Amino acid sequence: MNHHHTKQKPVAEVWYSIEACPDNIIRLRESHIDSYAVGDIWLVRGNESDLVIDTGCGIISPIPVIESITQRPVTAVALNCYYDHSGGWHNFSMRACHPLDAPYLANPDAEQAGVSDYLNNETMYSLPWEGYRVEDYKMTQAEPTRLVEDGDIFDLGNRTLEVLHIPGRSSGGLAIWEAATGSLFTSDMLYDGNHGLAWPPGDPKVYCASLQRMRDLPVKCVYAGHYGPVGRERMLEVIDKQLADLA
Repeated sequence: MNHHHTKQKPVAEVWYSIEACPDNIIRLRESHIDSYAVGDIWLVRGNESDLVIDTGCGIISPIPVIESITQRPVTAVALNCYYDHSGGWHNFSMRACHPLDAPYLANPDAEQAGVSDYLNNETMYSLPWEGYRVEDYKMTQAEPTRLVEDGDIFDLGNRTLEVLHIPGRSSGGLAIWEAATGSLFTSDMLYDGNHGLAWPPGDPKVYCASLQRMRDLPVKCVYAGHYGPVGRERMLEVIDKQLADLA
């Protein structure tokens, strides 16, 4: 018998929500975790292969959901080394990241140490299965199968996406840019949420240079790391506010 004063959380029937976006882009979200504590997963569909941009926290593997949507080969790219964007990365057989983030993904102990500040009983609304304890969450180490640098290309057949190295949060931080559709995938470097800058950037000058680089692109839609897509006008407002705050 459970004598704890806290009410037992329900067990989620479906862990991921799926949302269709323009340009054959699909948003997956671990919808039983606060958006503050877990990042969005973006599936970009090509006619020969697909690209998964960020992989959530990985409590439940996103692979079965993705395989229900596509039968094409899938590469997962980690835009940074943080648990809420790369926790599910190890599930994929084809894994890409920047060389500077690879050591942190191969040995996630440093990242693991701070997880409970964000992923905890307050930010997890339902359990993935009966008896799950959020305190037991652990990142799984994995090596990249492909290292990508600034200017590298993901070729999906009928569409190509460019890798941008945008340090400022993590040293190997990436964004993914698709010029043909004006789509920019920004992970933690840019989002329109209620918690603003999650923490001060390690090097404000580098961070601001990365923001300015993204601002200069002819972006139509930002597919952000948290809280869903952001239109161009709002993107400019968010970037300009952050640049002003750090000036």
